[in-house]
Amino acid sequence: MKPDPYEILDNQADNGQGHGSGVAGRLWRAGLLTFSALLLGGTVALAWLIYPQLNQLGTVPQEEASREPSPTPSALAAQPDSKPEVATSSALAQAPALPRSTSSVLVTATPTPVASREVVVGSAGATLWDEETGLLLATLPRGELLTATARSTDDQWLLVHTAAGVSGWVRTAELIVVETRGLRAEPVAIVPMVPTATPAPAMANATQSAEADGAPADASTLSMPTQRPSPEADGRPTARVIIEDARLNVRAGPGTTYPVIAKALPEEHFVVLGRNEAGDWIQIALPDVDGGIGWVATEYVELSEPVTDLPVRSETSSAPRYQEGTPGDSDLSWQPKARPKTQMTGGAGLSGTLAIQVRYGQEIYLYDLASGELRYLTWGFDPAISPDGRQVAFTRDGGDHGLYLIHVDGSNERRIFSGRELLRAPKWSPDGRWILFQRGDQYVLCRDLASQCRRTPLLEDGVVPEKERQPQLARVDVNGENYQDLATLLYAQAADWNQAGIVYQSGAGIQITRDEPSATTVEVYYEPFKQYEMDPDWQPNGGRIAFQRKEASHWEIFAINPDGSGLVALTRPRYTLVEQIPSNVAPAWSPDGSHLVFLSNRDPDNPDEAGAWGVWVMDADGANPQRLPIELPFEYTYVSEQMLDWGP
Repeated sequence: MKPDPYEILDNQADNGQGHGSGVAGRLWRAGLLTFSALLLGGTVALAWLIYPQLNQLGTVPQEEASREPSPTPSALAAQPDSKPEVATSSALAQAPALPRSTSSVLVTATPTPVASREVVVGSAGATLWDEETGLLLATLPRGELLTATARSTDDQWLLVHTAAGVSGWVRTAELIVVETRGLRAEPVAIVPMVPTATPAPAMANATQSAEADGAPADASTLSMPTQRPSPEADGRPTARVIIEDARLNVRAGPGTTYPVIAKALPEEHFVVLGRNEAGDWIQIALPDVDGGIGWVATEYVELSEPVTDLPVRSETSSAPRYQEGTPGDSDLSWQPKARPKTQMTGGAGLSGTLAIQVRYGQEIYLYDLASGELRYLTWGFDPAISPDGRQVAFTRDGGDHGLYLIHVDGSNERRIFSGRELLRAPKWSPDGRWILFQRGDQYVLCRDLASQCRRTPLLEDGVVPEKERQPQLARVDVNGENYQDLATLLYAQAADWNQAGIVYQSGAGIQITRDEPSATTVEVYYEPFKQYEMDPDWQPNGGRIAFQRKEASHWEIFAINPDGSGLVALTRPRYTLVEQIPSNVAPAWSPDGSHLVFLSNRDPDNPDEAGAWGVWVMDADGANPQRLPIELPFEYTYVSEQMLDWGP
């Protein structure tokens, strides 16, 4: 057995080495103990002095801090759940995280639950939204200090309070945060509706009962339908609109799957003609639209007699879909503007049609490049024009969720598939027979273990695993039948389909697969130190692949060969000594592959500075960038939304 060093000292004193040697040993031990005590006391005092500063930075208790830090939903990119949720998922060990914003996020271990945390508005500023109405409450400048008291269950939103006493929800991506999981989680669904003079399409909210469109009822900020005269008191039952500060959707039939054909103002009165069998929808007389009838949700009106006394009716209206600025609206209605066609440098003209999404999941327009005509088509996510140019595919969330088709003239809008949820990014097969899309209803179960989120089918060690969304790719035929998942890596999204195959964005960079039972996925480009390769678009006939990549504080568009060679930047800043370098995103090839259309917030008068978002076109090699004369209030949220598509 190894002897104790203290026993050796005592034995030496007793074996003739002298009394002085034993005393020296004991003094040495005492000095060592005293020094250790002083060192420990100094460490404790120093920690006590700096603890407040550490606490402000979101530090965690000592027993928690000893654990390895792990990624959290608030620190990773995520695909929104029917809100500009945006929306890519946090990555597993083999699938690195995708970007979510230009804000920096400091990740720590799981904190003890707290009532509030301090957060800071990021470099691009932030917007404050009301949960119930979706109205914009305030625009917050960068650097403003806020107090967060709650988070959404998917960590995409934080409930914050400003120093001026204004409270609302802000996207986590717009903030600089330390940790969010210590805050209480709330199951919120926020559908932002900007209260400015912009076109508001006829759209249903995320839930079937949310029939108030969120647009303010003050005609000074948004165009409103002309106030209809109150019906005469002729003994027929009436309905009074009881919502406040918003308009009521009047639909063609009894349900949110029917299009909105008119809007009703608060306190408006209507003659009631009947109800549906369930009694949750009321048929009203609507003299100012074709057919003279419409349907409203019962819960938003006050009836002059019990709903059960009304006759059951089933007639639906054939009136056209409501649009802002149609006859009957006030002169304050906002109209999109388009100037004559822009000629590219060298005299080469542009042709074809652009499908344009203005905001995440909202207005979709078509722009004729030859005539300069811009017109509203519908609303939804990620429009894609069919190879023959006759139809547009898009998706929707909420009670109307699913994959849709609509003719380019606005007719025959129909839902062809709704068997899965959180559908995004539809793309046509080259022959027009199939439609590829991204679905977000698949999850993995995660637990905070070491420094990674692991797949685990069961609870382990008493830890409740958290769900994490794992987007995948699938396809159906044009009738919504013959559903098939595709062979992809984890977190497959934002795909494009051409004659050479299917290219998509994944947690491991840009990949290629095929719609074949035995297909395998092949890597095109992956930079582990970047991990921000997004939204690929494949040049027709298997040419080069364009995609966007984050470059420090901004985004640029790159192109690469399918075999991973020939990487080149198609856009790049000329100067970096500016307040904000502009970003270039959402590339889409022209049908002949000679040009790329993209979204950029470069200022047309000073391209080195960031300004408002606009639609730009450049040659296939990045030369001759020019802004198209399309005036729309774009909002881009950096979640690989397919803002643009170019069809014949």
